[in-house]
Amino acid sequence: MRKPLAKKFLGNTSWLMAQNIYSMLLSIVIGSLSARYLGPSNYGVLGYGTSLVTLFVSISKLGLDSVVINELVIKPEKKGDYIGATLIMRLVASIISVIGISLLVLIIEPGNELLLKVTFFQSLAIIFQIHETFNYWFQTELKSKYFVMSSIIGLTITGIWRIYLLYSGASVEWFALSTSIQALVVLIMSATIFRKIAQLKLSAYFSDMKYLLSRSHHFIIASMSVAIYMQTDKIFLGKMIGQEAVGIYTAAMTIAMLWVFVPNAIINSAMPLIISERKKRYDEFIKRQKALMLVITILGVIAGVIVLIFGKIAILILYGNAYNQSIVTLNILIWSTSLSILGTSINIWIVAEGLNIYQKYMVFTGAIVNFLANLIMIPLIGINGAALATFFSQFVVQFIAPLLFKRTRPILRIYLESFTMINRKNAKLAFSMLKTIRSRNKIGDKAS
Repeated sequence: MRKPLAKKFLGNTSWLMAQNIYSMLLSIVIGSLSARYLGPSNYGVLGYGTSLVTLFVSISKLGLDSVVINELVIKPEKKGDYIGATLIMRLVASIISVIGISLLVLIIEPGNELLLKVTFFQSLAIIFQIHETFNYWFQTELKSKYFVMSSIIGLTITGIWRIYLLYSGASVEWFALSTSIQALVVLIMSATIFRKIAQLKLSAYFSDMKYLLSRSHHFIIASMSVAIYMQTDKIFLGKMIGQEAVGIYTAAMTIAMLWVFVPNAIINSAMPLIISERKKRYDEFIKRQKALMLVITILGVIAGVIVLIFGKIAILILYGNAYNQSIVTLNILIWSTSLSILGTSINIWIVAEGLNIYQKYMVFTGAIVNFLANLIMIPLIGINGAALATFFSQFVVQFIAPLLFKRTRPILRIYLESFTMINRKNAKLAFSMLKTIRSRNKIGDKAS
């Protein structure tokens, strides 16, 4: 007998949240110890390197994330073909990206051998992150617990590696290998599990590659624009102020991102459920989209208030007085993070409605705003100027850019209408869902 969809959704979400809670705990404990050990300058080298690598992540992913999930939902008979094609495309794009990162460092930071080593070690993770292709299938089948198991093992091995580095007094470049080690372990585990339970014959036809790219090329540009306006701040700080400023900014950003495991887990589980309703019951599709955006907004406000109250304490406890300049920066970045997560939920509507082409224009607008804002505000108010530039660009992408195009304007109306769902009945339902998610282990076992 088929299990209720809601139970499968909650079970899937609970597994995703379990993974991210574990990741958050490791980030808090081992990440803060690493930041203290390395100091703002060396910690800044890692942050600077991560920013440069992230610019190429969008190239390696080819904008396929939402597109492949959408295609797997509406064309289940093509799962083996699309997953196989995606694996090949991402592998080729990843190798090209690794080469491109090293060339970029040689151009913008000539003679900086330490940064070259750090970025090379970090960039290897891009190749191993083709494991995300298997996760597309796990998500659409609401079987994320298998991918979560792989991720937890990868996180654990990486945590042990970083503790060893702290104990042995290793240099900063060895810390740069952490992400790549984690990605490699997850790739091995997820590929093994996928092969056993999916039982799909993978194929890689040029026609499928061409089709997927025709659907995703708009997202490549959009993702690159996102990477630019999300990483321009660190790159500008590194070039205009120094790598120590990047370290201080990275500390603030790390805490600002700690809470996103909750909305990301909800969004990843909700995406195939929302998309599947697009052609069957449009009213239900819109209702689910509204509910998702409302939940993400409420979570963002809660996270922002908590950080305003406890952010200073968190910075001082986790990172120490050497990072006290991060306090104000954190209070700004938490709202940028909330807007970014809201944008991820909005992207589901854009994909389902086939409006992919407009995504690149909206995000490109944000990238221009971010570039100009950083250029003006960093010389005026330093690190906090970079944080404000990020907030302004996120606001433009989510609320201003959709107004520029007739076909994307409805998403703002849908978003505003989502607030009408706030009533006692829905509040009780939300409270009930939260109580269910709290007992995630029990539910996860039942849902499996």
